[in-house]
Amino acid sequence: MRFFSLYRVELRRLLLTKFIWLISALCLCSPLLGYTVYKPVIAEYYTAESMSDLYIGNPVLAGTAAGAVLWAVIAIVEGDRQRRSGTDILADSAAPPTAHSAAKTAALMTISAAVTLLCALAYIPFTAAKLEYLFDAGFYFMNFFAFMLPTWWISILFADGLYRITRRVELSAVLYAALAYMSYSRFAERNYFMQWLNPTIGAYSDGFPDIWFLRMGAYTRLVWLCIAAGAWAFSLICRRKYQKGLAGSFARGLKKVYLPVSTAALAVTGAVLWNVQPFVGNGGEEYDLEAEYEFMDNANAIAEPAATAEHFLKFDAVSGTLSGKSEYQLYNVVKGENVLRFNAGYKIKSITYGGEPVSFRTVKEDLNGQYDTYFVLPDKYGEKLIIEYGGFPTIPQCNMPHITTSIGSNYIRMRNTDIVPLLGSYIASGAYVEITLPADLVPFIDFEHKQLTDFTDNGDGTRTYGTTLEIDFIGDFVAGRYVTDKFSSDDYDFNFVYGDIYRSAVEEFDVRQTICDVFDYCTEHYGKPFYIDGGSFTLFQMSAITNGGYASPGMSTWLEGSISPNTLSDPNKGTNATEIFLHEMIHQWWGSVGMWFDDSDGVWSAEGLTVYSTYRLVKEKYGELYAKQYYVDNWMKYVEEQNRNFYNRHPEYLEKLPEHYREQISALNKSVNKYKRMPLMLLKAEELLGGEEQMDAVLKQIFSDYQKGEQYEFTYKEFLDYCGLTEEDLKLD
Repeated sequence: MRFFSLYRVELRRLLLTKFIWLISALCLCSPLLGYTVYKPVIAEYYTAESMSDLYIGNPVLAGTAAGAVLWAVIAIVEGDRQRRSGTDILADSAAPPTAHSAAKTAALMTISAAVTLLCALAYIPFTAAKLEYLFDAGFYFMNFFAFMLPTWWISILFADGLYRITRRVELSAVLYAALAYMSYSRFAERNYFMQWLNPTIGAYSDGFPDIWFLRMGAYTRLVWLCIAAGAWAFSLICRRKYQKGLAGSFARGLKKVYLPVSTAALAVTGAVLWNVQPFVGNGGEEYDLEAEYEFMDNANAIAEPAATAEHFLKFDAVSGTLSGKSEYQLYNVVKGENVLRFNAGYKIKSITYGGEPVSFRTVKEDLNGQYDTYFVLPDKYGEKLIIEYGGFPTIPQCNMPHITTSIGSNYIRMRNTDIVPLLGSYIASGAYVEITLPADLVPFIDFEHKQLTDFTDNGDGTRTYGTTLEIDFIGDFVAGRYVTDKFSSDDYDFNFVYGDIYRSAVEEFDVRQTICDVFDYCTEHYGKPFYIDGGSFTLFQMSAITNGGYASPGMSTWLEGSISPNTLSDPNKGTNATEIFLHEMIHQWWGSVGMWFDDSDGVWSAEGLTVYSTYRLVKEKYGELYAKQYYVDNWMKYVEEQNRNFYNRHPEYLEKLPEHYREQISALNKSVNKYKRMPLMLLKAEELLGGEEQMDAVLKQIFSDYQKGEQYEFTYKEFLDYCGLTEEDLKLD
């Protein structure tokens, strides 16, 4: 019988099996774990979880891991079915064993593909309703077919292969469990290629859907599919024949030349793909700051001035690659070896000087995600040095799972040597930069995020922008589907830069007026932040995937989650979306890019002071009765409930609870302490100090001293010292 005839028979048989329907039903339910008990997206490395983390990343990855185990169970059970019933010898005599095994595995993989599609369709209404205007159907489905389906196939191949080699259900289960444990072990924690069962996602973006993790996920799934398929092909060699044991059957299996050849080809393909992966560098897990200083010191000691520098950059959003050419008009030539530093993912295509090729060598010793390239120039002056390069920018191992560099169709962010070379032998006083990118992306350059506006339309869906920089250094380049609003308050002229997808929310919640209210109020009560230079100020929204809350003179970033539906419905931060956005903007003073707080005391945090400041602003806008009803009374209600909680009053019983329940109570207490208890303590401090004016004077002094000093985190003890109070003074009855 041919393979396809056997495949149809096996597919029909499996579809008539009750156990396969049970497994399929459990797989359909498995994403529910991602909403509750298992949240694999590594959000703790980032400022906050995005809605895509909560409603796409976590459910898909939870369903991926749980479903993989379920498909492994049925693969082992189905592998043992004929041996258990004693019909294996008859089946082998009726159909070619290799073709029959392949047909059974293919049928199982077909059903898993159908269940993956059903799973995606089943959760799409809920996900779309939660994400509202942020929902991207293409991005949603890509997650299921980049992570879930290939991982289920890998699991089926491993489990089926393990059973065929061992011929023992219990031993196959133990070996599979060991393989799964490897994926969750400490050894695999930072080595994302070891995570065959639980692929890593650092964070997703709502407003700028980025496929960096999808690219990496699909690539790692391909690697493991090759490895698993190779292991499965190896198991066919081990298939028992003629009543012989493992060794005798293996010797017989080697005679079918296509099996060992297939095994070797798949294993070699997997190994090659593993070694040439373009996503993460091979350097150390810790950032080597001393090596960076040493490179700069050596470079500055020998550096010669360059007359001019020109950089020509072209982004390919589909492949995620950059093609670049840097030209330097040299005054002088450094004797001996010159050095340049690049992202480790780039390859030097050519180096020419005065039109003549220059030989070079790249030392592939990964230092913070960068390689050094050395070359010697001819001893002649006044010529042009041209360096052509390109490739897929890698992420340093020390940064994982942070994504500092990304090139996609919705968002591009590049920094430092990820975009132009660091030419350690020469220093240019300025540079002309020409950048080609998709026409629907709006570009911004340097830490001040100056928008590029002068462009040429190339007629192929791309635009080329040109600009001149005062230094030969691109600190930060960002391009995305941005909108820039210009408006003014009493004290400031704002450039409000945000993702186009948020346009309706900005209009609906009158975000512009909210920003004016916050900046005027907080400047009057707490002072002007150091990053506001003059009267013009830019508020720039960053993508969650590359994180990046920071400030520079005249500009401050804000996180995209500040205006997501999930954030704007958080009752801890305000009574409605407008007031919650007030809260998020006040973080420009307390936390985020403003003051940083040491919250090790349990009740002292940026959130608490931000909630208090929001209450004060709301009180000024809507009156004391409104502020008391919706803020103070609400705080007191939660604090009283916390005080009455049995386990808070009797912590000795708390220790006897299962860990899961202890964690739930601890999380609830942290939330109440941040958003309810601390604001009440600040209200009490205000009363003890003599009123709002006195409290504002203290906060203004704190903010001013903090900006002048060099300390990183402000502590509760320091706050008490400024107020002249003790911890006992602020204890709530």
